[in-house]
Amino acid sequence: MFLPIILLLIHPQMAANMSLSTENAPISASTTISAMPSPADTEDSLPTDATLTDASPSAAVETSALLPDAPVPVAPIAPPAPMAFLNAGKPMTVSVRQLIAENRRKELMWKGLAIASSGAATFDAWSTRHAITTSGAQELNPLLRPFAGNASLYAAIQIGPALLDFAGRKMMYSRHSWVRRIWWVPQSASFVTSIVCAAHNVAYH
Repeated sequence: MFLPIILLLIHPQMAANMSLSTENAPISASTTISAMPSPADTEDSLPTDATLTDASPSAAVETSALLPDAPVPVAPIAPPAPMAFLNAGKPMTVSVRQLIAENRRKELMWKGLAIASSGAATFDAWSTRHAITTSGAQELNPLLRPFAGNASLYAAIQIGPALLDFAGRKMMYSRHSWVRRIWWVPQSASFVTSIVCAAHNVAYH
């Protein structure tokens, strides 16, 4: 009998407590929602660039160091001067007067060598005739041997120098520069050969 009475007394208090807890639930939910920060507040709460710059100067220095420098104008580089293979003091062209003077000098040298080689050949012929007539010597050159017994040796011995004089003149006006530089070699060789042979004939006993 007491149990139903106790249940009746406790039931209104439990209902009141349940209703209070139900009313407090929306209030606590709205409080929780309002307590959450909004996106605007979040953006406002983020530090600005000025704040970062003022707060961390080392970070600003690093950022400026990473940026490229402004292009600096470069002065144009002058091309190197060409090397001078010729002396600037000498003229690049040769006048006709210089060519005539050079040709005249070569002509005089050629005539001098022709006279010298012909004279040396004549001396060789005289020394040969003298060695044959006085000492009984014999001509060793097979080309001159038929002429060694008489005076025709003086004319025959001039054939060699004359041919070498002709060769020297042709070389003087050759198309090749190295040939023009050694045009005097044949005449000089003829002169030296005749002098050596003549000295041998004179020393023969």
